[in-house]
Amino acid sequence: MYTKKFPDDHFGTITKDIIRNLEKGQSIGVFGIPGYGQAFFAEQISHLLTNKYPDIHILKLNLELESNKIAAVEKKILEITKAKNFDEIELIKFLEQKKLIVILSEVNSPKHRKLFKFLNSIRWSNKENFAVLTVANYTLYTQQNDYIDSGKDIFFKIRRIGNFDLRGVKRIIRINNKEYNWEIPESNARKILFLSGGNPALVKAICFAMDEEGKAILDHPEKLINTQPLNFRLTNIARLITQLSIDQQIHLGIINNNGTIFSELLALYTKVNEIEYLDKILPDLTKTDRQILSVFIQNQGKVIDKDQLSLILDQTADTYSEWAIYKAVARVRDKVKDRYTIKTLKGRGWRMES
Repeated sequence: MYTKKFPDDHFGTITKDIIRNLEKGQSIGVFGIPGYGQAFFAEQISHLLTNKYPDIHILKLNLELESNKIAAVEKKILEITKAKNFDEIELIKFLEQKKLIVILSEVNSPKHRKLFKFLNSIRWSNKENFAVLTVANYTLYTQQNDYIDSGKDIFFKIRRIGNFDLRGVKRIIRINNKEYNWEIPESNARKILFLSGGNPALVKAICFAMDEEGKAILDHPEKLINTQPLNFRLTNIARLITQLSIDQQIHLGIINNNGTIFSELLALYTKVNEIEYLDKILPDLTKTDRQILSVFIQNQGKVIDKDQLSLILDQTADTYSEWAIYKAVARVRDKVKDRYTIKTLKGRGWRMES
């Protein structure tokens, strides 16, 4: 971790807001899409709290590293309170005099019900001096009710951490250049911003590819999306496109308000791999529907004639039917109209608009 190299406002004004909430004893949950900086954000908040409020005790817990979460919390509380055995009465006495903030990182599922309930019960003993920060992935939004049911009082507020702007991308470039001895020019920051959409992990992966393959790879996005670890990062985000509704994607920042995908590289990646995801993106399509749609996607912007589609419908010279072809295209067009536009070209066939 190198959060000490980050400025205090690295993640924007949300950092100051959350520190203020925690200092007041208000428990907070934050979330974002894959690559938003989950681990770094937890470290950053811990670092700033320790520096600004040395009298506040900080308990950090990485849920991915602990098998018995409650036992791990109890052990850390004993280290802080100097008690011999975990005792709720002793903890209540401790909280009458001292503040304790628990920071949970790498929270990737609401499955930690027992831990949330345990922390919720402690919070009820002293709401002013005990607070919890839950740094989670996107599930804190998509499964919000499951989290709240387990610990209503430790999710006083739920906030989303968004993508970085141009200044943030330049800052990430500078930090990574210093950390890894890269030589990525800040003059490329604007292009990297558009390609990455400001997602920190995508920014870093693009810079890594530039260091490995040369700066010219920025001009070849079709090659860039196949480099590692960038391809892995894109796959993680693209998976959400197949799983979540349009409204959920907009709320998470995957889709902008104008209906476009936030990252040019992610848009290209999903287009290249679109056929692979058709059954998940559009589950109502039949096998024949998917075959027809695949032809249009592969030939986007080109005219598709009746003969090309008659083969998919297994038509022969004896069974050929223009009406059946038109009906099949109309059925597919109605099912995909929210995502694709297929136009009829009188006397010529059809064309999917790009």
